[in-house]
Amino acid sequence: MNIELNSQNPVVYRPYRLSHHEREKVRSMVNEMIDAGIIRESVSEYSSPIILVRKKDGSSRLCVDYRMLNSITIKERYPMPVIEDEIARLSGQACFITLDLASGYYQVPIAEQSKHLTSFVTPDGQYEFNRMPLGLANAPAVFQRMLNKILGTARFNHATAYIDDVLIYGKDAMECLERLEEVLQAMHKANLTLNLSKCDFLRSSIDYLGYEISADGVRPGQRKITSVLNFPRPENVHNVRQFLGLASYFRKFIQGFSQIAFPLSKLLKKDAGWEWSSSQEKAFEDLKARLVDRPILAIYDPNAETELHTDASKIGVGGILLQRCSANDAFRSVAYYSRQTSPEEKNFHSYELETLAVVCSLRKFRIYLLGKIITDCSALRSTFSKRDLIPRVARWWLLFQEFDCSVEYRSGTKMSHVDALSRNPVSDMEETLADRFPMVMSICGEDWLHTLQLGDSELNRIRDILKNNVDEKGLQYIRDNYVIKGDKLYRYLDSDKNNIRWVVPKGARWQLCRMNHDDIGHFGVEKTLERLKKNYWFAKVTKFVTKYVNSCIECAYAKSHASKPEGLLHPIEKIDLPFHTVHVHHLGPFVKSKRGHTHLLVVVDSFTKFCFIKPVRNTNSVNSIRALDDIFCTFRNPDRLVSDRGSCFTSHVFKKFCLNKGIKHVLNAVASPRSNGQVERYNRTILDSMRAVAVKHGEKDWDSHIGTIQWGLNNTVQKTTGKTASEILFGVSMRSEINPISNKVVAETRGDCDITTIRSEAKSRIDNNMIKKKEHYDKGRKPATTYAVGDLVKITRTCFSNEGQSKKLLSPYIGPFRVIKVLGNDRYNVAPVPGISSTQNKRPTTIASDRMMPWIHLAALQVDEDDSDGCDD
Repeated sequence: MNIELNSQNPVVYRPYRLSHHEREKVRSMVNEMIDAGIIRESVSEYSSPIILVRKKDGSSRLCVDYRMLNSITIKERYPMPVIEDEIARLSGQACFITLDLASGYYQVPIAEQSKHLTSFVTPDGQYEFNRMPLGLANAPAVFQRMLNKILGTARFNHATAYIDDVLIYGKDAMECLERLEEVLQAMHKANLTLNLSKCDFLRSSIDYLGYEISADGVRPGQRKITSVLNFPRPENVHNVRQFLGLASYFRKFIQGFSQIAFPLSKLLKKDAGWEWSSSQEKAFEDLKARLVDRPILAIYDPNAETELHTDASKIGVGGILLQRCSANDAFRSVAYYSRQTSPEEKNFHSYELETLAVVCSLRKFRIYLLGKIITDCSALRSTFSKRDLIPRVARWWLLFQEFDCSVEYRSGTKMSHVDALSRNPVSDMEETLADRFPMVMSICGEDWLHTLQLGDSELNRIRDILKNNVDEKGLQYIRDNYVIKGDKLYRYLDSDKNNIRWVVPKGARWQLCRMNHDDIGHFGVEKTLERLKKNYWFAKVTKFVTKYVNSCIECAYAKSHASKPEGLLHPIEKIDLPFHTVHVHHLGPFVKSKRGHTHLLVVVDSFTKFCFIKPVRNTNSVNSIRALDDIFCTFRNPDRLVSDRGSCFTSHVFKKFCLNKGIKHVLNAVASPRSNGQVERYNRTILDSMRAVAVKHGEKDWDSHIGTIQWGLNNTVQKTTGKTASEILFGVSMRSEINPISNKVVAETRGDCDITTIRSEAKSRIDNNMIKKKEHYDKGRKPATTYAVGDLVKITRTCFSNEGQSKKLLSPYIGPFRVIKVLGNDRYNVAPVPGISSTQNKRPTTIASDRMMPWIHLAALQVDEDDSDGCDD
């Protein structure tokens, strides 16, 4: 970064006064920055003052007030990316990654000849920056130039960067990861570091520069229109007037505005009574819908004239970002903003409230380059020229230093559109307590519960009955079961006057359950109930606590369920035709043999039980296809091929091989080996035989004896069929290769049957065996839970990433996943829910029902509360 000035007069400020505690903080921060090489001591003739800014976590950040230096700085005109152009490049992309630089600005060095200009003073010394600080006018442009240079040509078709927002995109996850590797290599070469906790990887949709981007296209982000969508329903004529003031400002963009708003306008007439009927409700909802429609929320244009209209009241602050393309066009809204004021902010002076509205709106619309700020508080304009600012206002106005904007006054009568947002605010969850200067208090549990009791309307009714001794018919039950002690409401337990419990208001039930379940170790329903009933009472406590515990997120992940396994056996139909259905599986890895083999490819015919065992060098698709093609060319192409979900069988090459051969490829559900039981059972026998052979011949010569094992399996009687696999396939018994002397004996003692008879007998035995196996399997299991498309489920964990470490504390489930397709035979296609960090697999997959459990539903906690006090449970 190089700083050039249009004035040779040095900027000289005395340090702002700090308390003793603040001075100690500043000294500590300065020492840390010196040790990190961010700053150094200075003797410059320039000196800007510092202020302390509270961060969201409650700690302080040292910032420099560079307002005067920025006023004489020659602004860099480095071309910033055109947002519309950047967004247009993302059309058709389906996978996105965002990166966040750690302490981004500090990663940019300052030119040696410009370091003295960044000099700042504290009450204890003078220092200057070696790295680019926040608050300098050209910092965004310099940072953008740096990122563009680092990304190089990748920013034209692989990634895009807008100041500190880096977005990598692709048509699928693999392409996205390849581009990510290229960008990371470029950043590594430039010695940049990332803040991993703020990076997002492989998202199907993402908010970027105020837009929601997905494979479906680009649309304005939901956050931009929240203020209008959540505008509260008017409760009186004054609220209606405020809402129509907002809507009328944009009436030229709403077709038939007068007709739509007529039911609401009737309420503003002098003698009209208050009435909110279905016609008013429809008009209200229609106007809100029109206000957030495409013709209203214009796409931001960095070259258009921009205005930010703000307003504030004791109730809330609001802002609307507007633009127009030419002087003849009307201003159109780009985004709305509104939020409530905190209890502390309600006591601010009107001047401070108006400043707060500007600052909050600027923070909300930071990604835009604002040109003009319009407010109905004329005192705001004098702030730029003030030499000393109170800490609160100084902190706010630091935000202005990176914007090139001006403040303009406009009377309140011309600001009704913003006034409606500020006086009907919606809660803004992005505003943290640290931003609102909270007061820290220490209260005990009784004070907290007592406060909630006093705020509960139903409990206040009971208190009034007890305090005023109301003697009316039907109230005797309340007098017999409730009592007030120390201005606190209690209930007698089982009409025992010596045994009382706190009466819990509705607003405290969740909190008490959390304190007696979450905070003490996530025990079950019985233990949680026992703790609650010892001191507290509320209607239907057992039902409420049961549903709370059953809906605990942590328990859903961590606790397994002891019950019969789900899912009955669904045998694969055996067609009495050789090579109709073939099962395939890789067995291994083994010690690398002298011939370079590491795995076995085991192929089993479902009907005849004839097996092929092929040694292969690895499990890639090419070797597997070569082995299978050799078998199929010798016999015939199967109608159906069953395999697991190994990468060999899910690859594009293998899918193309099956397609060309006319083979229906069936993939097992994840972690369900029983679905491929034919080959799994052979694997066990093969492995036992190989171990025995290795004892005699050594483990590096295991592949030399595979042919013998294969011959033995195919020419010994199979328990299910009562025949050898060779008999069913060829119709004759194979003569022994191991001991030719016995061939004559075998021929004399055995007569071969007709192949049709052999296969008919084998089919009959296979069918009978399937029935017995199913009865035996189903005896210890229960029918599977059925799921519908859209249901949320959790699935059992099968992969553990921390190899070599204890797995005892890892949760047995991951999720939630959403069911996207019902496949039959207790199998489902499931996909991860976007935004959930615990779902490691980012692609849809097939899961059997015995590995699935219903996900908790918070809607189940809507207990039908009947506070008529008829029962304790």
